[in-house]
Amino acid sequence: MPHQPEQRSRAHRNIRLRVIAMSILSFAALLVACGPTPRPAATVHQLASSQRDLTYVAIGASDAFGVGTDDPAKDNWPTVLSHLLGADTHLINLGIPGETVAEARRTELPVALDAKPSLVTVWLGVNDIVQSVSAQEYETQLEALLRSLQQQTHARVFVGNIPDLTLLSFFAGYDQTALQATISRWNTAIGQAVAATGASLVDLYANWNELAAHPEYIAGDGLHPSTEGAKRLAEVFFSQIRPLLPTLLATTGAP
Repeated sequence: MPHQPEQRSRAHRNIRLRVIAMSILSFAALLVACGPTPRPAATVHQLASSQRDLTYVAIGASDAFGVGTDDPAKDNWPTVLSHLLGADTHLINLGIPGETVAEARRTELPVALDAKPSLVTVWLGVNDIVQSVSAQEYETQLEALLRSLQQQTHARVFVGNIPDLTLLSFFAGYDQTALQATISRWNTAIGQAVAATGASLVDLYANWNELAAHPEYIAGDGLHPSTEGAKRLAEVFFSQIRPLLPTLLATTGAP
């Protein structure tokens, strides 16, 4: 879900170092490194790994951490999605708080490439919008990130676009007409980057408009997914990944 921008800090560097260290030692680690201001320490959960695992890497920010959920370590949407994908899934969750797509290229992408994943999800954008990054620059950075995944891994990559932010109370004070125009412009940029790199678009703007009828999907901060929202978000991603799941599992040797 959209996330609030945060300043880069010593904690950010510590998180990055820990993630990189864990990727070198063992990709049997579930890395969760994203949160709201103030940034919490990274949480590391050990998962059994084998040659049969479907390695799934989540590139994202505080939504990937589970901000707004009852238990961020267990309720974040990539973890929920990993359970939907099956018991042979090995999740590496690389979300970092306040991350823009340019920052994700520096801090998350190297770990994702080293992991040699079969599946990658990418959901970044709102921090770029709030930090006044231009849509053109965002598209350039996103396409570069996706191009690296395309050229240096065999992963299937699924990219979420910007949902209807006008449905979130966090943005109630914004000019709604201008906000809609911004969302449209950025989703066009995301669509172009996705098309240029062979990734798959997860159209959250179109497919998660049910937020209007389900306020319980949003946490009390008016911005992040609640526990129920994270479950539903994982289901939306899974609905697009599911048709390719047999192929993904076959390429990892899983039954």
